[in-house]
Amino acid sequence: MFTATIHINLDEDHVLSEITDITNGGFPIYYFETIDHENIRFVMDAGDHRDAIADVLRESDAVQDVKYVPDSQLVITKRSSGVLPVIRANHGMLQQMNQFDGTHRTFDVIVFSREELKQMIAELRDLGDVHLGRLQPIGDPTLSLSARQSEVITLAKEAGYFDWPRQVDAETLADELGICHSTFLEHLRKAEKKLIDEALSSALPTGEMNTR
Repeated sequence: MFTATIHINLDEDHVLSEITDITNGGFPIYYFETIDHENIRFVMDAGDHRDAIADVLRESDAVQDVKYVPDSQLVITKRSSGVLPVIRANHGMLQQMNQFDGTHRTFDVIVFSREELKQMIAELRDLGDVHLGRLQPIGDPTLSLSARQSEVITLAKEAGYFDWPRQVDAETLADELGICHSTFLEHLRKAEKKLIDEALSSALPTGEMNTR
C-alpha cells in the first residue's frame, strides 16, 4: 500500500474555483472527510471574506450545506468535482484534500498497488492535467500483497474478524466484497502468509514509480 500526493488542474471551473476569485488566492483545508461515494466535507478558513464565500457556496447546486464555526472558518459539505468517484473506482481511499486554488487541487490518496495508481491517474486525466507528487510506502510488509489481498485483510481487520471474540464471520465479509466464501478465505490466508513471511525476514521492497 502507498500514500500518494496527486496534483490536478481541472479542465472546468467548479464552485471552489469561484470562491478563490474572491481573494485571488487559495485556501488551506484543516479537516476533511468523505461522506459517501460522491460527497465530501471539509473545514476552510475564509478569513474576512467568510460571508461572501458562504453566499457563493449556498447558491451552488453542488453544495449541500455550509455552516459557520469560530475563527472565520466554514464547514462545507459538497459533491466532489469528479475526483472522488475515480479514486473509489480504483480501490483508492481519499485521505485529504490539502488545498485548492482556482482549478488546482492537491489530494493525498491511499492506494493498494502501483498498477491501480497508474490507472487512477490515467482516468483523472479525463478531468484535467495530473501530476504525481510524493509516493510513499505505508506499512512496508504489505507491499507484496495483491490489491484483492490487501482489500480482504484490511476489511477483515477493520470489521473485527481478528478480534477475540470474533466480531464478524468470513461469510459476511465475502458477501460485502461480492465474492464467494472460499475465495475470501483463500485471499485472506495468502495475505496472512505473506505478512508473516515478510515480518520474519524483514523484507522491505522499495522503488520509484513512473506514471507516464
